[in-house]
Order: sequence, then structure tokens, then C-alpha cells
Amino acid sequence: MADEPESDSQQPDPHAVKTSISPWKIISWVCCLVIIGSVLSCVIIAAMQSEGLKEVKVTALNAAAEPRDHDIPLIKQKEALPDYELLIITQERIGYKLGAKPNTSAVEGLVWTLKKPIGIHNIVGIRLQDQDKLISDALVEVPFSRDPVVADNYRFEFQTVYSAQVGLESFFQTPIGLAIAFAFVIAVLLILVNYFNLDFN
Repeated sequence: MADEPESDSQQPDPHAVKTSISPWKIISWVCCLVIIGSVLSCVIIAAMQSEGLKEVKVTALNAAAEPRDHDIPLIKQKEALPDYELLIITQERIGYKLGAKPNTSAVEGLVWTLKKPIGIHNIVGIRLQDQDKLISDALVEVPFSRDPVVADNYRFEFQTVYSAQVGLESFFQTPIGLAIAFAFVIAVLLILVNYFNLDFN
């Protein structure tokens, strides 16, 4: 008995399109989206935190209230003036000393300029102290403010600047910044693994 010809339904369709997608290709797409999202997040957060402290001006409101090494008249009056020192305290409890201005009154204003701006989001306080060889005496500590701050006998004025470096450093110091950086690295590694896997196959 002659074999019956196979029906059309049993014949493979030459025009059929393979719809299955490789899991590695899906992973690659997801990784690309993660990388794009990471870069965009980095740019946005860095831009939001790119303002850094550049300069601090401290003015004494009353010369008579300034600390002095001694109150003996006519004897070494210049040397008796305070040795002002400024300290920037950050969230890591690190104090950045901006240097001292020995034997100087702050009545006409003293200016400290930072060599490298510090992100204002990372500043806990600005401390003015009288430098000593052993332990410096803290005079007053104030928070950062865009407006002048008056505390005790002193007025603090702050000048800021926008810096991409400050923004990036602030970004990678935050938990979300570290998480995004970790996700970025993992995504790149998965793409590389997928690339070499396809080459070997």
C-alpha cells in the first residue's frame, strides 16, 4: 500500500520565524538598561550635590571680646592677639584644618580659602578655635548656611562654588551611590560573560 502524502499541516513551514529568545540576550538587554540608568542616576545626583564650600570669612564683632594671650598693658601687644584657626568638620567626623592666622585680630575680617572645595552636604559644622601648641581652644562652632551666621562674638560668611568633582565624590559617598556603582559593575561583568559565551558557542 502506497504511503499517503503527508498533509500540509505536518510539513514544516519554511517561513516560520523562530520566536524563542536566548536568555543571555535578555540578560544583556537588562544589563544595558541598568548601565544606562546607573549613568543617568549618577549624573542627576552628582548635579544635585555639586555645590562645595570654597571660602569662609570670619569677622569679630567686638575687639575687646576677642581672646588674648595676656592682658598686660604695653607688653607684646601684637603677640597677645589670638591665633585664629578654622576647622571644617564633615559627616565622617574628619576635621579639615584650613590653617592658622597667628597674632591677628578678626575685627576687619579674616578669610580662609579652601584649596579643594568640600561638598556642603557633607559638612557638619565650621569651628573657629584659638590655636595652641597642645590643645586648641574652641571658640565657636556654627553650621553651614548660605546666609551670614552670627554666633557669640563672630559673624561667619560662606562662599560656595559648583564643581563636578565635588558632585561625583558626594555621589559615591552615599549608600545609593555605592549601590548604583555596584549594579553598574555587575551589569558590565554580565555583558562581558555573555559576549565570551556567544564567541565560544
